[in-house]
Amino acid sequence: MAVRSSHRSDTMFALSGVAVRLARKMGLHRDGTSLGLSPFETEMRRRLWWHIFLVDVRLSDVLGTKPSSDLFSGDVKRPLNVADEDLSPDMVDFPPEMNGISSIVICLMRCDIIESVRTLSSPFTDDVRLEILSSSEITLTQKDRMINELEDLLERKYLRYCDPTNSLHHFASIIARSSICQMKLFAHNPRRFANLGIKIPQSERDLIFTNATKQLEYVNLMRGNPIFDKFKWQIGTSKLWNSILYVLLEARKRRTGPEVERFWRLIGEVLSKFPQIFEKRTAPVYATIGKWTLEVWDDYLAATKTERLPEPSTPEFIDAIRRCRGPAGSSSKAEAPAESGLLATDPISYSNTQFLGQDGDLPGFAALATYDFSDLLSFETDPNEWERWDSAQLLL
Repeated sequence: MAVRSSHRSDTMFALSGVAVRLARKMGLHRDGTSLGLSPFETEMRRRLWWHIFLVDVRLSDVLGTKPSSDLFSGDVKRPLNVADEDLSPDMVDFPPEMNGISSIVICLMRCDIIESVRTLSSPFTDDVRLEILSSSEITLTQKDRMINELEDLLERKYLRYCDPTNSLHHFASIIARSSICQMKLFAHNPRRFANLGIKIPQSERDLIFTNATKQLEYVNLMRGNPIFDKFKWQIGTSKLWNSILYVLLEARKRRTGPEVERFWRLIGEVLSKFPQIFEKRTAPVYATIGKWTLEVWDDYLAATKTERLPEPSTPEFIDAIRRCRGPAGSSSKAEAPAESGLLATDPISYSNTQFLGQDGDLPGFAALATYDFSDLLSFETDPNEWERWDSAQLLL
């Protein structure tokens, strides 16, 4: 999990597959209680197996593939909700589980999420990616019921015990709430309306805008607060770009108003955490996000003039994006003022060479790398644009 910033996702997925097979060969998919092992060894095997399980699931989610079927043929139980110091090699009994948050809370919450996703529909019991929530074979009522039940479960088991002064507790609460937002976005994905050829109802627009905005707020909070620095290796960006796309779509639709003004402040703070946005030579996703951001900003300015509102001052990040999207031969990076923080470094970020991989351009992706994505409004009516967007994100 910690080396995702220096390895391509497909490489990590292959290595994860090797780990799964090695784990099965060692018998880690069998619970230690059925093998007559000690409580300590049983618990450590459970923790190792579930970590391997979660790594494979997260990587398959990023690549849009099913996780290894070998993960689902075993009887290993979930780890205990106990603190690390409660475990000892010489213990003869399992320690009692605690009510609340222990050092293994992140793993336990992800186990709860996986188990909830598996309950959606029996044909998909071996597909525990959040993407299954986009399936048209599962009704929206089923999806919403499962998400609401999971949200209540996480609240009762963990969130009610959160101490906001404890960095692990605070981080766990953000992960839990962010996961619920992400699941709602998958279940109510606006792309399904492009496939149906109908307009998105306002109630759906409001739900999408609210949860995508929350996602960006969580990203901004985690990447902007030093108390979360030690957890950054656990934070991915694979779902961030869809959230940005959703809020851009809605901001363009809403044009003006307090929510739109708040959006512009938030989007500036989020983009400042990703200096690749302000580079001239960058991945298609970053270049496209920059293009669409300028597109929506120009519409916002036009709307304020039409409605005879005071013209807003241009934010620093808008000027920075315009400079890096300038004519050929201009500087490869935007020269943003130092105090603006627009080009702050980020240890998790992917560099240009990283998104291309160790051997340069990815085979078969040359055309995509230079693809000029269409106008933002085309996403509301053209399902092919969503497919191109998904492909572009696989390069990260």
